[in-house]
Amino acid sequence: MRISIVIITVAVCMTSCMRAEMRRIAALPVGDVSIASIPDGSYTGSYTSKGFTYSVRAKVSEGRLNKVQVLQNRKSSRAQRAEVVMRRVVDKQSLDVELMEGLEGESKALLKALEKALSKGESRASE
Repeated sequence: MRISIVIITVAVCMTSCMRAEMRRIAALPVGDVSIASIPDGSYTGSYTSKGFTYSVRAKVSEGRLNKVQVLQNRKSSRAQRAEVVMRRVVDKQSLDVELMEGLEGESKALLKALEKALSKGESRASE
């Protein structure tokens, strides 16, 4: 009986900590990236939080973001559903998109990875 109580207590604490971390991530700003100025190419970026790394690859051609591939994401169904935000970025050609309701932290973590990927392209453009 005691072991069950300990396991349940640990699970509740871990869930609570994860939710707090997702709220912290959701509050992070995402920088403005000028996609039109990025040279053609494929750019990878990552965002790490609490020991987990979210990774994406962005493909830019003729001043347009053509595709975003999620390379690494959490395995939960919540995290998988948050990947829709990448499609929104491609459709809008901007990182300023609506986050997935109820999945703000997961969506923002992916956006931060994409921001880092596209920032590499911006840096390459200014060389």
